[in-house]
Amino acid sequence: MSTATPPADQVHSFPLERPIARVRKRAAPIQSGSLPYFIAGEENRMVHFVACSPTSIFDLGNPLLLIGPSGSGKTAIALHLAARESSRSQTGEPTPVLYYPAIDFARLYAEAVGADDLPPLRQEINDAPILVIDDLHLMNDKLAAQDELAARIEERVTRGLPTLLTCKRLPSEIRGMRPLLVSRVLPGLTVPLEMPVAAARCQLLRELAVHLDLSIEASLFDLLDRKLEPRLPTRALEAALKQVSLWCRMHDAEPNEDAIASAVAVIGEREEVSLAAIGTTVARYFRLKVADIRSSSRKQNLVRARSLAMFIARQMTSKSMHQIGEYFGGRDHTTVLHAIRKTEMLLESDTELQRAAEEVREKFSEA
Repeated sequence: MSTATPPADQVHSFPLERPIARVRKRAAPIQSGSLPYFIAGEENRMVHFVACSPTSIFDLGNPLLLIGPSGSGKTAIALHLAARESSRSQTGEPTPVLYYPAIDFARLYAEAVGADDLPPLRQEINDAPILVIDDLHLMNDKLAAQDELAARIEERVTRGLPTLLTCKRLPSEIRGMRPLLVSRVLPGLTVPLEMPVAAARCQLLRELAVHLDLSIEASLFDLLDRKLEPRLPTRALEAALKQVSLWCRMHDAEPNEDAIASAVAVIGEREEVSLAAIGTTVARYFRLKVADIRSSSRKQNLVRARSLAMFIARQMTSKSMHQIGEYFGGRDHTTVLHAIRKTEMLLESDTELQRAAEEVREKFSEA
């Protein structure tokens, strides 16, 4: 038997199955990508294994939690796994799947409580043969709904009913997530998803080009891949190729370096984040006023937030130390440098500060 390790750049693709999903009338529509299959490189090796497992993945853990950044394919994989589980019905007929965006569940729960009519919602979720709860992080400020969902998950796991959830990160790392819900979600199976990189991204670009009926030379594909920002979601890669197609139509020309430059200019370059936006976002995270962060106060909680804001400003903008200091209360170059270096040191061991930095940066990456 061979024990050779597969090459690091090996890429797999598999068709995405869709279940017969029951969705509330007022719920947001389930989004689907342009390609009916998922392309998985080494960065998503676990996803490929789970998605193509010949046996029920719920034998390994229930509930199943998919985590990853927006656009990484969490919803598509959750529905794919639900469809595969649905097809394992003993009756031979596909088992229906109940799909809820988490924010819609929170809204329906609030409406049911307000109408004193909670039992029907509970029964619907308790009895669903397969349940999918999407974007768990969006209900991080809905505390009562979180406790209710925790109880429903516990009931379903006790009864052995498959439950899938998606979240941008581990729920334990999401500010505002209730310990009760975290304790019901994490004991199952967690599968991380990553944005396509390296060989997977190259193949994805080529597949999307075929889908858009674009004939592009290999050298131009390589140029586009090098020029675009790393770790872009599939929808952004598709948008880049649509921009190439638009340029070619406008100029009645075949894809060339100018067409690639046009796509990169639109997709790959973002307007620089302003110091005001960083100050506002950090202040909101720490539940402070922007004026407090920009003040001369040396209160520890303000110093911590202010230093993080200056650190992020140095990372995400081209502003000088002097400009950053001027915005954050007229501080000089030395003070800003000290704050940034101290924040860098704290980020190595302070998990709360790490979480704050990640969530603030994430706000801008999703904009």
